[in-house]
Amino acid sequence: MDADYAPPNALWASLRHGTASVARGLGAYGLLLKSQSLQAPGHAIARPFPGDAERGRALLSGSFGFGGETHRLEGSPWGKDHPTSHDAGSAWQTALHCFDWLDDVAVIDNAPAKRQARALVNDWITSQSGMSRAPIGALAWRGDVTARRVWAWAAHSRYLCDGAEPGFSGRLLESLGGQILHLTRVAGREDLGPGRATGLIGLAIASLVFEPFRRWQEPTVALLSRELSNAVLADGAHASRSPAVQFHCLADMIALRTLYRDVQEPLPACIQSAIDRMAPAMRFFRHADGGLAHFNGASEGKAEVIDTILSLSEARGRPPRRLPHGGYERISAGKLLLLADVGAAAPARYDGWMHAAPFAFEASWGPDRLIVNCGAALKGEGPWAAAQRSTAAHSTLALADTNASEIGPDGRFGARRAATTVTRNESEEAVWLDLEHDGYRDNLGTLYRRRLYVDLAGNDLRGEDSLEGAEGKPFAIRFHLHPKIQVSLLSNHSAALLRTPSGAGWRLRAAGADMTLSDSVYFAGQSIAADEVKRTQQIILTGVTGPEGATVKWALQRETKR
Repeated sequence: MDADYAPPNALWASLRHGTASVARGLGAYGLLLKSQSLQAPGHAIARPFPGDAERGRALLSGSFGFGGETHRLEGSPWGKDHPTSHDAGSAWQTALHCFDWLDDVAVIDNAPAKRQARALVNDWITSQSGMSRAPIGALAWRGDVTARRVWAWAAHSRYLCDGAEPGFSGRLLESLGGQILHLTRVAGREDLGPGRATGLIGLAIASLVFEPFRRWQEPTVALLSRELSNAVLADGAHASRSPAVQFHCLADMIALRTLYRDVQEPLPACIQSAIDRMAPAMRFFRHADGGLAHFNGASEGKAEVIDTILSLSEARGRPPRRLPHGGYERISAGKLLLLADVGAAAPARYDGWMHAAPFAFEASWGPDRLIVNCGAALKGEGPWAAAQRSTAAHSTLALADTNASEIGPDGRFGARRAATTVTRNESEEAVWLDLEHDGYRDNLGTLYRRRLYVDLAGNDLRGEDSLEGAEGKPFAIRFHLHPKIQVSLLSNHSAALLRTPSGAGWRLRAAGADMTLSDSVYFAGQSIAADEVKRTQQIILTGVTGPEGATVKWALQRETKR
């Protein structure tokens, strides 16, 4: 057995990682990726999500849409600039280099589709072969991107090789071997937040289906177990605090479990444990329409896909009332559902998906969403992405038009991070939350407290927002409305009337602030090709802190027929 295929110990892994870094800096890394021949996988390899023929046909016609952008694939799209993970446009280029889109193409089972997919793979091998020209930090060879590509190529290798010209199969498998060798050097070592688990999943899959890498299975699972213990919190929430990241992590774990079953290998306990904990927490974030709440990088998604993943999880746990480690509260009363983000910022390693929105909430009545947050722009760069992470894009209070936590130019949270406290109280008639955060204490000299009250009949949602500290600070309390909600202000601006698609009426009253109606936007997030920016409206309560701060009381109550 070649030393490159031996399982690592801590010292050997560090030496190999250091050697790789030096070799990449010298432009000679390709010399370390010479792989012995692999045999094609003998088992079907499960994928997280089913392919979409419509997306596959669009891509084969030269139109690649992902991450809020659509680009024409003219000529070879690979290796032109070797973009790094921080370059503009990296979201769609990441998707391109991951090759998850092969799921969509492979649904189209004909010779022309296979030939085009094969050409793109062949071009990638030509342009990226050996990494000898790729600079350190190249997006295409990031651990999580490499892992997804290895997974996709291995899963669709039979499809790609069916009817291929002589030599293609060997070239594909040789490239796969080199990429897996790369994973043995970087998986579990790159500080990529959720991407670290992805890299280890790719290596685990390779160790299950390619004989030369079988000896990597045990150490890879050990690293994956350690990573999952950090990434999946005790209550089942993902450490990123993002329902979207949680959903994709759960789907990956389910697909990996399926592969273990198919190859008849004992399932590592860490995988089953992660699934059992994440699935009920995933249900926590769903509204009655089946979509996800808009918190920390998540938008609705497709209810039928979420249904499928939760069914495949085989975990029947009901959604919990609280995610105390994840930092969320859920109050279900009659047909009224309230979901509130009450947590502090995620740890630095996982904070790239966080929005600066402590105490933001969403409320729905049956299948109708009432109060929402704006959602997440699919395009990961640019003004929309920054705006959607701001405090003002959420149904919470913003002070002096300032984010409650600092978001740096690199998209990570800065030194000013709101710390939160939460107390949940329950009686026979109501549930209420007492919340406090200090996100405005150091920069604006102000503490913010919010109380949310829900009666158990589900007809009455009340709030009290109070500010204590500096005088003369303007504030705005926002209630972003779902696009399907019809809203009008009374002539004296003392209340707003809301009407849901099902005909239910709600009245919002407030005291201690001025009420206005303004435009807003809503990112539904049901397409992976383009941002679905929908026009909607928001109710805003505005005022200025006085010598004793400010207190605003408001009530959203259902109008009942008399």
